[in-house]
Amino acid sequence: MTSDQSTQVSIEDQTPQQLAQTLADYAYPLVIMKISRDLMLNSALRPRTPDNHLILFKQLAQPENTAVVLGNRDTLYTVAWIDLSEGPVAFSIPDMGDRYFVMPLLDAWTNTFESLGSRTTGEGAQRYVLYRRGEAEPNVPGYTPIEAPTSMVWLTGRIEVQGDSDLSAAQKIQSQYEMISFSEGLTGTGPFQDREPEFVGAQIGLPVPHSLGMSASDYYDTFLEMLSTNPPLPADQTFVETVAAKLFDIESVDAFSDVEPSVQELLTAGLTHQQSYLQATFAEGSAQDNPWILNKQEMGTWGTDYATRAYWAVWGLGANLVEDAIYGVTQLDANLDQLSGKQRYEMYFQPGEIPQVRGFWSLTAYDIEGYLEQNEWRRYQVGQNYDIQPDSQGGLRIVLSSTKPANVGEENWLPVPVGDFKLLFRMYWPDPSVLAPSYELPSITKLVD
Repeated sequence: MTSDQSTQVSIEDQTPQQLAQTLADYAYPLVIMKISRDLMLNSALRPRTPDNHLILFKQLAQPENTAVVLGNRDTLYTVAWIDLSEGPVAFSIPDMGDRYFVMPLLDAWTNTFESLGSRTTGEGAQRYVLYRRGEAEPNVPGYTPIEAPTSMVWLTGRIEVQGDSDLSAAQKIQSQYEMISFSEGLTGTGPFQDREPEFVGAQIGLPVPHSLGMSASDYYDTFLEMLSTNPPLPADQTFVETVAAKLFDIESVDAFSDVEPSVQELLTAGLTHQQSYLQATFAEGSAQDNPWILNKQEMGTWGTDYATRAYWAVWGLGANLVEDAIYGVTQLDANLDQLSGKQRYEMYFQPGEIPQVRGFWSLTAYDIEGYLEQNEWRRYQVGQNYDIQPDSQGGLRIVLSSTKPANVGEENWLPVPVGDFKLLFRMYWPDPSVLAPSYELPSITKLVD
């Protein structure tokens, strides 16, 4: 997931120019997490929400929701931006019955350090208390402690919704989630009640496009601010030491303007280089040599693979572990041409190739920037929970077009944006057969009138 050979060179052997590119990738998670938190907690679409409070998205993702790319139409989100710098935070999950759910906990570097849910902790009622690494473990009867690697934690819970008729039942369960910080429990007031956002949607627009166009000064000032409360992880020690020796000490500098002018030039060039590459992969698909990007190896457990970590923070911030869900992403047809609503397409699963999952699967269409585009049918996905019909041989045909086709049932038709678009294929709790290296999704083929 890189535009040159820098990540194939050991960190210690990278030139200052290569290291500046790697640093841009390394910093990206803290930057996009900061932007996303500010925009989500201060959305114009709902009352302001402070840190350490749940945001219950009571509706499935809609075209007007632009805080996160590739929004999910198959689950209700239960989200919280947690700041542990002022003490622990407790939360509880109700009894889910037999309803699939997953609740990953991401640190500020976008690593999934804990995944709660049907696969891992079961569907019974659960209670937890989060605390920051280095602090004393809380002893709260009935609550399981979870140590977080960073002060910032993003909780991104998903509750399965089996179609529109199931929405009210899922909402009822969702309303039973609870969260409170120790500080607010003791004083009645949350410690971040008056925190003002630095990024506002009305000023910057959408998170990912903005992050890929930031100046070096804004980008690294945001990174360094976040770094002060979310320090490098233990695995990053070699990288941090090498950057300090060849560029600047990221742990002692407070602002981009404090860096030597010659290093500022290197950082600016490195950032521009990586932003151009990420922009190409996200908006153009020019870096792909296969139609589908289907990552089954290391989603959410990045280690020191900073390039892949940045890549997926652009493509799908907040993704699950592969054991909980895998995602196929494409904006290209079988000939590696950009998907366009001016054409009609087909995705066909041969008999026996429909993905096997313990949860469910779905296919959703987005515009080229990764957001839902409103259509007159209010249809944005097809899948296992939407009465999709196999053919008489046991295969499965999905037609993709911006106008309603005459030769296929509506349940097997996915409306797509009128311009260029991309697709996301979700598979929750995939069977080992789907996680096998040999498993592939069928390519999108153009239909000829």
